[in-house]
Amino acid sequence: LVLSQNELSGEIPSELSNLYKLTVLGLSGNDLSGEIPPELGKLVSLKRLSLNGNQLSGEIPLELGNLVNLRRLHLDENELSGCLPANLHDQLDMDSSNLGGLPFCLS
Repeated sequence: LVLSQNELSGEIPSELSNLYKLTVLGLSGNDLSGEIPPELGKLVSLKRLSLNGNQLSGEIPLELGNLVNLRRLHLDENELSGCLPANLHDQLDMDSSNLGGLPFCLS
């Protein structure tokens, strides 16, 4: 599901977590705001998550650590804080990840 560059605004709907078979979620380059919903951690089939280029804020939900198939994560160009779940460090393709300067949490 790629909805990048579509002038979407508002918060990311937590109901997206019902699409549990998604392998790609692309929401980059919109005007989305608010926090990343922890419910996105239920998308365990997700291989790529692109949230860059929005107005997202707040801390990274620890539930994103449940995304055991995630290989690409794009979070840059937001106002996010905190740290990324430590278990993502070894599974992400760091050449294809733009984490917006966020560190990984200590184990």
